[in-house]
Amino acid sequence: MNNMQEIHKEFFETLSSIQDNAVYQTMSEYNKKDSLEDLLYNATYETIVAICELIDGYTNDQIQFDLIDVKSNKSIKEGIQMHDACADYLKWKK
Repeated sequence: MNNMQEIHKEFFETLSSIQDNAVYQTMSEYNKKDSLEDLLYNATYETIVAICELIDGYTNDQIQFDLIDVKSNKSIKEGIQMHDACADYLKWKK
């Protein structure tokens, strides 16, 4: 990883922070009545939504992304907020 640029470090440090936050948030909301399945869905939900927020540009001012469909060469972010849209598809304990 000698050729890692500063943007790479910033990106991976942000992912590490997202993971920590998702784990600690899920653990703080954990109830002994919750199943392991609920715990895992909640942790993965929090992680995926936070990564989508990063892609949307809400997490770190130093990191701005776009997701390009290579077939059409168009942004898949156009006209939507990724973190809002993913909530319609992911499972979590309600």
